[in-house]
Amino acid sequence: MITVSAETLAASPASASIAPQAAGYVVVEGVRKIYNAGSRQPVEAVAPTSFTVKAGEFVSLLGPSGCGKSTLLMMVAGLDAPSQGTVSVAGRAMTSPRAETGIMFQDPTLLPWKTAIENVVFPFRAMNRPVALAFDRAGALLDQVGLHGFHHHKPRQLSGGMRQRVAICRALVYEPDLLLMDEPFSALDAITRDEMNLVLMKMWQEHRRTALFVTHSIREAVYLSDRVLVMSRRPGRIIEDVRIPFARPRGLEIGETVEFNEICGHLRSKIEHVPH
Repeated sequence: MITVSAETLAASPASASIAPQAAGYVVVEGVRKIYNAGSRQPVEAVAPTSFTVKAGEFVSLLGPSGCGKSTLLMMVAGLDAPSQGTVSVAGRAMTSPRAETGIMFQDPTLLPWKTAIENVVFPFRAMNRPVALAFDRAGALLDQVGLHGFHHHKPRQLSGGMRQRVAICRALVYEPDLLLMDEPFSALDAITRDEMNLVLMKMWQEHRRTALFVTHSIREAVYLSDRVLVMSRRPGRIIEDVRIPFARPRGLEIGETVEFNEICGHLRSKIEHVPH
């Protein structure tokens, strides 16, 4: 039986639990984000915060709506610049996007006039990389996510879950070392969302990319992650770092265990009483 230690459930938001680790692949140090800093009423989206993600680790950012989760993710992606502090990936300061990062958004953002496999190989075209060999890799990925026979269907011919499967393949096709996901399954119904969690779990197990996943679903965070970072309300900062003790691979049945639900309850209590 998998057990959850008392230390895990009693984890405190002490600074030691959220300080950067020397072995981090993604290192966020003292990052702060203020929008319209020159205006009379600037908005502080992210308060000074620090955390790391180790190579090959799957970490979720969990918190209430508007707490700055997506803003933090975009700074890790190099798509937004911090007002203060630094972000580095693989030892490189993130001052601009890097080709080795795969990103998934809430909307799969597929090109409607292209087929599933053409959408998957599109990053090769965008980065002016040779496309010929990419089709074999794209086809294999589509098969892995259960889309055999749908390679040449266009987005309008696919369900929402199928479109997100294509998006997963597109994010992985050029073998990025970092996968960033911004609530990619939030628009799906509960059954499809469970299916997509299984798909993502399977693909992550096979490819083992370092992953940072934004979600407001407690159960999704616990099911997918090695660690869950809880954010405060805006201005957001990391207030809790909880390690998930379950072995991999994991099936959805783990969600019925006492240990799983104890961790979910612990995280829920932190979010319900999350400070400003």
